[in-house]
Amino acid sequence: MCKVRVMTALDRYVLIVDDSPDGREMLAEYLTFRGFSVVAAPTGEIAFELARKRPPALILMDLQMPGIGGWEATRRLKSDALTKNIVVIAVTAHALMPDEGIARQAGCDAFIAKPYDIMAVGDAVGEVLARGRRGLAAIDALKPIRNVTLKRRNTAAT
Repeated sequence: MCKVRVMTALDRYVLIVDDSPDGREMLAEYLTFRGFSVVAAPTGEIAFELARKRPPALILMDLQMPGIGGWEATRRLKSDALTKNIVVIAVTAHALMPDEGIARQAGCDAFIAKPYDIMAVGDAVGEVLARGRRGLAAIDALKPIRNVTLKRRNTAAT
């Protein structure tokens, strides 16, 4: 039997924004399994509306989506008085340094490149929810692991 809990206005939740049903569902199910309250949105437009109605503690934002993409949705969120302080983390397949810079210029507080280690992302989400912006260091800590792996592969190839 599935246990359903009704969220109240005081509940802190994570808003997952991704136009890919598989990606959105996988992350939402995993974070729910970890004990987080999660709401999912398939577009930037819907995410903006949801965030204005009941601001989440954290948004995991895909950048490349039809309509209002993650970049524009983040700009709107950060320019709105009701939503400007929400932590927005870009979660995207755009893993190049210029893309991270553009995401940060749009207002994203951190950047996670796909594919990612879902358990590490869950741990990092927990850190951000527990520690606020100080917890963003857990997101930045995801990057060196990727770089070490790439260096090892390059070393093995030579």
